[in-house]
Amino acid sequence: MSLTKTEINFYKTKGYLVKKKLISENEIKKINNLIRKILKKEEGRNTKIKNLGGSFNNNFVYNSNSSNKREILRLNNPTYYNKLFYNLSRNKKIINIVKKLLGGSVRFHHCKLNFKLPSKKGGEVSWHQDWAFYPHTNDDLITVGVYLEDCDEENGPLQVIPKSHKKKIYNHHNKKKEFVGKICEKVNLKNKTSLIGKAGTVTFHHVRTVHGSGLNLKNSKRPLMLFGYTNNDAWPLTSDASVNPNEDFEKYNKCIIIGKKTLIPRFEKVPLIIPLPKKSVSIYQLQKTKKII
Repeated sequence: MSLTKTEINFYKTKGYLVKKKLISENEIKKINNLIRKILKKEEGRNTKIKNLGGSFNNNFVYNSNSSNKREILRLNNPTYYNKLFYNLSRNKKIINIVKKLLGGSVRFHHCKLNFKLPSKKGGEVSWHQDWAFYPHTNDDLITVGVYLEDCDEENGPLQVIPKSHKKKIYNHHNKKKEFVGKICEKVNLKNKTSLIGKAGTVTFHHVRTVHGSGLNLKNSKRPLMLFGYTNNDAWPLTSDASVNPNEDFEKYNKCIIIGKKTLIPRFEKVPLIIPLPKKSVSIYQLQKTKKII
């Protein structure tokens, strides 16, 4: 599926794009069947979880270490967990759109399967910019969200601030200068926009777009698959990615989906703040830090 010039201009201007019915009902059904099996297996374990918050390299992030209350908030790196998730991350419809929006080349950066629990079990995700977590030599990076179930105003949809990707990098550090994974200053929310859609809808947002999500007011958890991609010449300035070129350069190059390998990063004059010091935990644990605005 190709993009129109109007859609490309909309993304460049607004910092996000929504494509409805991009993933087929059959694909969504297969993925949801797999997810149900995963939840049944993992949430039924009786063992206690030592690392409740999880880290990028630990597969599962839970909301509790109690076996009778525990529910999964996130599965990190699902593409390594099952081939079905991997295939979705390389879906041609998704990748062709990402190619257009990134400028020609595409490198897989990271992935995660999130579960938006009902409000009593899991809270909102505070406003933040993905760029704050993993700055690169340029900002040709994009986050893709695949709706595995219908998403409306009641079950905590992704919300964005249009045009925020062309503005400042907000401070994500608290008064102690610790990185806390959420914006620690006032944000103008006047134009916030909810990205709603049926299962099979796919969202695309720029790495600097300010976004978050509210509470899930329904009684069931809502799964959301998230993929991150970069232009091949955008090189990481931190190690917060599923593959670190300093640790496994060969594997890093295998993450290239479209385009050629390069040892010459493209540097752009983009604002950034290095996300240090930072605890090796999930965004859920980071954002529990007392709000400082």
